[in-house]
Amino acid sequence: MGLSGIIRVQMGESGDKMFFFGTFKHNLDDKSRCTIPNSFRDQLGKKVYGTKGLDNCINIYPEEAFMRLCQQNALLSDFDPAERQFKRLFFETSFKYEVDKSGRITLTKDHLQRAGIDREVVLVGNNDHIEIWNKTTFEELDTIQNENFESNAQSIAQSRKELR
Repeated sequence: MGLSGIIRVQMGESGDKMFFFGTFKHNLDDKSRCTIPNSFRDQLGKKVYGTKGLDNCINIYPEEAFMRLCQQNALLSDFDPAERQFKRLFFETSFKYEVDKSGRITLTKDHLQRAGIDREVVLVGNNDHIEIWNKTTFEELDTIQNENFESNAQSIAQSRKELR
């Protein structure tokens, strides 16, 4: 589906930043194994972390990005109901996956159920992580995203203008 993969960008003194991008369609095998696209594998490493993503997908993070996210989520308050629930669900649904020699991860039943995944999946590079989607769910969301692209761009530009 066009240009896809990973790019690294120098981010000043903070070092390199990794960006995942592109869209890939795959089928899970009978053991619920999902093939990670070649262009993502090297940067992900042998250990990756999955957690419930927004809009009913599974987010897959390289270890470094996942640990940063854990640190951020650990700071959420246990005394604020929304923060407590978000933090609990994030840590409850997190799982460490091992990437096998063929570049696959075996998705947990919990992740499959939460994302409504059966066999056909779409993998989407999204900044510092990869999203794994039920194919139908992603196609429906992608239609909405495409329809809203212009108005979302205008809204974002306006909100950033107001911040200046």
